[in-house]
Amino acid sequence: MKKQEFISWCIEAALKIGVVALILVISFLIFKPFIVLIAWGAILGMAFYPLEKKLSKLLNGKNTLAATVITLIMLIMLIAPSIVFVNKLVTHATDIAVGLQDGTITIPPPKESIKEWPVIGKTIYNTWEMSTNNLEQTVTHFQEEISTAIKWLIGAIQGLMSSVLIFFFSLIIAGAFIAKADEIYRFAVAFAEKFVGKDGKKLIDNSVGTVQSVAKGVIGVAFIQALLVGAGFWFFEIPGSSVLTLIVFILALIQLPPMIVVLPVMIYIFNAESTSTAIFFTVYELVAGASDNILKPMLLGRGLDIPMLVILIGAIGGMILMGMLGLFVGSVVLALAYQIFVYWMNDEKDETIKPE
Repeated sequence: MKKQEFISWCIEAALKIGVVALILVISFLIFKPFIVLIAWGAILGMAFYPLEKKLSKLLNGKNTLAATVITLIMLIMLIAPSIVFVNKLVTHATDIAVGLQDGTITIPPPKESIKEWPVIGKTIYNTWEMSTNNLEQTVTHFQEEISTAIKWLIGAIQGLMSSVLIFFFSLIIAGAFIAKADEIYRFAVAFAEKFVGKDGKKLIDNSVGTVQSVAKGVIGVAFIQALLVGAGFWFFEIPGSSVLTLIVFILALIQLPPMIVVLPVMIYIFNAESTSTAIFFTVYELVAGASDNILKPMLLGRGLDIPMLVILIGAIGGMILMGMLGLFVGSVVLALAYQIFVYWMNDEKDETIKPE
């Protein structure tokens, strides 16, 4: 090839590569606002696909109808609790604000036995007693801490409402994915085989199994655990039960014990209620708080070994990157990345997790 021809070929190749790169960049920028929606929709689609297969058999193989039914049920299950939660939240916030203004909020005095608690007993007793005698002074004294907590709570609630809206559209996308699951699966296998050859199907099966297991074993467990703990708050009429349940759910997602929230409530109820009531509440909440030890082995999936540190980093990192919805997406995506990495490092490549 002559020098002039080589230069022309290089320029032509550079222009072609530049045009392709430009198209890819523009396509990514267009697609970027929908990444979270589609990612969450894909996660939900894989999580609910086993249910769709069972329902489809009952409906004589009508996949589209089965996917539509599941989507509608999930939308109803999302919208109804969201309305109830927001209503409860607004009611509680209004009652607290009005009570502080009118001075009608009263806090029962602490029991003398609290003083005898090791390390924190006297501090809790003094703060509690100050709140009982002069709530306004206590609020003024802890104004900075209360303001910080309120700002965090408002941000969390705003993030939650935004996540609910995204979740709504993600469920619709998930329904579309479920209805075309077989075609999408074949495309994913063909795409993976372009990169890893004949092992593409194993990689996709392993990935789907990971997503299904983590969606059930992390998000599902966190939801059930928060539901059980929150039921105790509601039954015993704990003030701000909806907010406390939300915090328990967030803690469960990032793999922290619900006792962080439950313990202060136990202290409150031992002081405010009879001993028998407090003991019953404590026993129930201890069982509900430890329910993840039973649920995780059942739902996380056999053969799936995802370190909890990976889930924790994924949840926290996802929340920082994408807000409240990142708590869900981050843990699943990082677990999937970890599982693919382990799969790649495993020369044998014979231990796969088959999707349900």
